[in-house]
Amino acid sequence: MDDDVRYRVLKEIAGAIGYSTADQAKFRIGKSLVHTRFCSQNAAAPSKYKFNINPNTLSADYELWICGSSNSYYLIPISIMKQIYSDPEAYVDKHHPEIRVVSVDIEKHCVAYAKGGKICDLSSFFQQRIT
Repeated sequence: MDDDVRYRVLKEIAGAIGYSTADQAKFRIGKSLVHTRFCSQNAAAPSKYKFNINPNTLSADYELWICGSSNSYYLIPISIMKQIYSDPEAYVDKHHPEIRVVSVDIEKHCVAYAKGGKICDLSSFFQQRIT
């Protein structure tokens, strides 16, 4: 993960509250625990970003998906992540059955996560803050 980008986004979402390191990929902002993920841009599909949801993700209060730069991120409540993770049609990682794989489309502000073309609208989580 590009640490400079991650820290810029954390500073942005934390505002005056500030943030502190809680774990390897988790940060504390006030009383909230944020699990962070960064995905670099793919030249073949510049608006699509791949992420996964694992049990560690679900132990936070928010999931932060950073899509290529500090200008493109989603701060998602963990309740949404749990809905995606527990969907019986969710895409399961072939090598790790406890992991769900998803694809974020930053042009449409949505995440594809399950068979049948299931998507979740992420527009209300785009560039959100904890303040």
